[in-house]
Amino acid sequence: MIVQSVQLTNFRNHSRTVFECSPTVNIFVGNNGEGKTNILEGLSYLCLTKSFYAASDAVVLTTGKTNFDAEAHILSENDVAYHVAVKYDQTQNTKNIFINKAAVHRPSAMVGMFPVVILSPEKNAITFGSPADRRAFIDLVISQASRSYLETAIEYRKTLKQRNKVLYEIKLRKSETNGEIDPWNEALIHFGSMLMRKRILFLKEFSPCVLDAYCKLTDTEEMPRIQYAPSFDVPEEKSEATIENLFREAIGKRFYEERKIGHSLVGPHRDECLFELNKMELRNYASQGQHKTFLIALKLAEFFYLKERCKETPILLLDDVLSELDQQRVSKLLELAGTLGQSFVTTTESNAFAQLRRQGFSPRLFYVRQGTIERVEDWISTN
Repeated sequence: MIVQSVQLTNFRNHSRTVFECSPTVNIFVGNNGEGKTNILEGLSYLCLTKSFYAASDAVVLTTGKTNFDAEAHILSENDVAYHVAVKYDQTQNTKNIFINKAAVHRPSAMVGMFPVVILSPEKNAITFGSPADRRAFIDLVISQASRSYLETAIEYRKTLKQRNKVLYEIKLRKSETNGEIDPWNEALIHFGSMLMRKRILFLKEFSPCVLDAYCKLTDTEEMPRIQYAPSFDVPEEKSEATIENLFREAIGKRFYEERKIGHSLVGPHRDECLFELNKMELRNYASQGQHKTFLIALKLAEFFYLKERCKETPILLLDDVLSELDQQRVSKLLELAGTLGQSFVTTTESNAFAQLRRQGFSPRLFYVRQGTIERVEDWISTN
């Protein structure tokens, strides 16, 4: 897909910013705090209906304003034109989404429709952070590619919330009445087993993509690997029905402990995904450079996985990542970005633009200052 144009109104420090996009590489140059990242954040809203790092819509609103709008014209691979708009009203505490002026009543309906891959400093938590950060990464990738997985994940979260509420009430009473937890156990097992089976299949398909991407980024013979580590032992080849039985057994073994502390200890919400390099756990043994290379490989693998599964080329958002890489990795990443499709890159220096020009690409350069695009240079011919 191609984002043809973008408009941001009362969005962070952008009172009104409008720009036409290059179908290849778009580079936004400016000092920190000028509004570069906010542009990519606006694109995240248009694809996922939320920011990639802000927890609240209200935080995104320009100070002193009561509403923000993010709008874009997007062209699909099949030449279908879309006008996408996300409108937030603080006075009503509402966020309305429109596609070609028709209201989208469920934000989840947007996930995967306009696939996006985001690489930013906040994403470092995927390799450095907690199991929850890795689960969130996996869930978003699969959700953009699979509507059924997304819907199952939503049902699982609802069930988990209700089950935890019942467990907490049992903890307070120190007793269970009439098997009140049983229906929630079965619902958790049903939805959870579906998620776990899908994660197993996903990682089996995704891991070779990570290996291939890692090899493109480095000349070393390092071997990346992803290992699924669920909260109870699940052999990889087992069916969903078998996972359900194993899940039920695991709950039975830990139910006394769950009653005691008042929340669920078994299920995909407790799964881990282990990243390894040369059979050593990345989180404990890898260098900063290896972490960065692994993360970029994950994101490139995500790009190719979504492109195949969604039948739509994702847009690639690279937020302030070039300064964190050595020159060799910068060169390889920019070379890949120039060939993948449409990408949006933020940086404090214009070196990336010059480098892409030397590599034979025709990027579009935007200068961002105080929430405005001050100057645009479109280098179509050689300079």
